[in-house]
This record gives sequence, C-alpha cells and structure tokens, in this order.
Amino acid sequence: MDTRTVIVVMLAQVSLLGMLAIFFAARQRSARATMQWGTGLLMVAMGYGGLASRDVLPGFLSITVANTLLMGANLFFYRAVRIFAGKPLDDPLGLAALAGTAILMYVFSEVVPNLQARVLVVSAVSTVLFARNALELGGEFPAEVRPSHNYMRAVYWIVAGLMAMRFGATLFQPTAGLMAPSATQSVFFLVILLIATAGTFGNFWMEVQCLHFELARQAARDSLTGMLNRRSFLVESERELARVRRGGGIVSLAMFDLDHFKDLNDAHGHPAGDEVLRSVAASMQASIRQPDILGRYGGEEFALLMPDTDADMAMRVAERIRAAVQMGGVEWNGRRLSITISGGVAAFASHGVTGDALVAAADAALYEAKRAGRNRVLQAAAGRAAPAASLSDTHATPKVSIRNPQ
Repeated sequence: MDTRTVIVVMLAQVSLLGMLAIFFAARQRSARATMQWGTGLLMVAMGYGGLASRDVLPGFLSITVANTLLMGANLFFYRAVRIFAGKPLDDPLGLAALAGTAILMYVFSEVVPNLQARVLVVSAVSTVLFARNALELGGEFPAEVRPSHNYMRAVYWIVAGLMAMRFGATLFQPTAGLMAPSATQSVFFLVILLIATAGTFGNFWMEVQCLHFELARQAARDSLTGMLNRRSFLVESERELARVRRGGGIVSLAMFDLDHFKDLNDAHGHPAGDEVLRSVAASMQASIRQPDILGRYGGEEFALLMPDTDADMAMRVAERIRAAVQMGGVEWNGRRLSITISGGVAAFASHGVTGDALVAAADAALYEAKRAGRNRVLQAAAGRAAPAASLSDTHATPKVSIRNPQ
C-alpha cells in the first residue's frame, strides 16, 4: 500500500478520535485529562498531515513544523498522565525536548539535509517521552483505578518499544525516503493508528474508573469534615472487628462529643458551628495513626476505632485528641471560640465483642464524662461481653473501602 495513502487514512482516524475525546471532555467538565489527550491526538494528526504533504508544502512546514507537532503531542499526553496522578503540570524536560527537536529538524532539513538523522532524532526523543509516561503511571494509585492505569502503562511501553525499534532499524539500515513505497513503513504507520485507538480507549477507561472511585469516595465521606460518614465508619469497623474475632487481637473504640455545641450554634450561628466541626476534625486527623478508623458518627459526635490498641493506650490516644482540640480553637468574627470535647473509651472483649456493644459502652462512658464536668475522657466500666453479632446484618457493605487518609 502507498505510504502516503496509509498516512492520510491514519490522520483521518486519529483526527476523529481526537475530536471525540475533546467533545467528551467538553460535555464532562471534570474530564481534564481527556481534553489533554484529545488535543494531543489532533496534534498527531496535524503532524502526520504535514509529513504526508512532503513535496507539496515547503520543507520547513512538512518537516520542521510537522515533526515539532508530533513531539508537542507527547507533552499533552504527559499532561493527561499527570492529571490522573494529581501532580503539577509543569514540564521543563518536555519543553526542552520539544525545543531541541525543532532545532535539530531545522538543521537536518534546511542546513544539512539528512533524513536518517531526522528519523533518529524523532525516534530517540519519542522513546524517551513515551517511556516517561509509562514510568509515571507506575506510581502508587488506588486499587480501584489500577487496571486502567496498568493498561495505559502497557500502551505507552509498547509505543516506546516501537520507537526504539525504529531507531535501531534506521541506525543500521537507513531509509530511502519517508514516502517511498515500503511495507515496513506502511506497517509502522498502521501500528501507530492501532495504538492511538487503544490509547483513546485506555484514556476513557481511566476517566471512568477515576470518576467511579471519586463518587464512591464522596459517598463514603462526610462533606463537611472529610471524615468517613457514619455508614462507612460502621462498615469499616465491622470489617476490623470481624478480623479480630477470627484471628484474635485487640481493638478499642473511642466516642467523642463536642461540649456545649448547641449553645455555640445559638450564639454564633451555624456557619461558626461548621467551622468548629472542621477544626475539630483537623485536630483529630493530626492526632491519630494511619490504621485508625475515624468517622463523624452524627451531628457533633465522632468515633475512632483503634486496631491493635488496648484500653490503656486508647485512653492515652483519646486524651491526646482531647488536648489537641482544646488547644486548637477557632477565630470567628474577631473572637476566639474555645472548643472542648468529652470522650469515652471501650475495649474489645472487656466491654463487648460487637460494634453495637462497644459503641454502647463507649457512649455510656462519654455521657459519664459529660456528667462529671465535660472536657475529659473516661474509660467504660468493665461489663459482660455481648453476643457475637455483626453490624453488617443491618449495614450493607459498599464496594469501595476507604480508610482514614493521612
């Protein structure tokens, strides 16, 4: 097949894929990565369109500009990857590679014409940039989005390998001409088309998985404090308690409640109350360990499950949280609002073996702390363990498990 015809077919298909990606991103405003991917595909189409115009357009346009567009597309693909990774979009290496490619294309087309050198430069730079994308996708991502990320990583490695093979083939067997009839050239451009299609599918897959993960995360968390909501806290706690019941171990639960929160709301308004709740949540988050499960249990009440923690250690953790909250405070309309909390602690087996039993015991200690003057933490009185029932009997388990973030 004529190489120029293959390129024209490829750029038409890649253009359609790019426009589809941009249309999707425009309709789904959160799809910023897909917008970058679609822009990159359109640059690929324009670049190969310039290459197909060889001997029709001036060499500066069909060689220097066309190859620079192809390299520029890599920068947009990299930006898409960085968006998925939640990282800054600054790319000094990519910009340097783009500028270097443009200069070398001009030199080897206008000053010292050399097709082999141009192919070597484009192949080498492309290998590095595509490998960089693959490496970026090898970082730590949530398990829920890892399949699509691994798929896209494989696509980038395949493209990097293809470009490396082209570099080696050109190094040892210079091409007669980019547009010269050649089965190898035709296969190369057809493979590029297949990879563009596979990459577009992969990018859409990543967007869908990330959107699903974010929706699940939002459903599991309290919108005001960012903590697990009550339902998610109970699900996570039941999983931990089931693990302890099966394999043995220790776990403790602390319940906290803000002191005089209704009075604060009445005196300063609900916006002030919301700010206080956010401040308390931040103080708690900063005072616990990564394995601990922290949630907003309801209103101004919070719950903390501490794996591998006995009652004495749990009391020390709870006291640390109480002190951190008291030291925090909130500035509101030029006044400092003091905040205190009361807490109760219960331990697995000593105060119960089910979530319901532990919550009841910790709540009883919490209200005893309230009656004793507030701004203190008390341990539940030892009692007979409750029967081994499961919270999951009344709380369905969601598909996504999201622990306390650090």
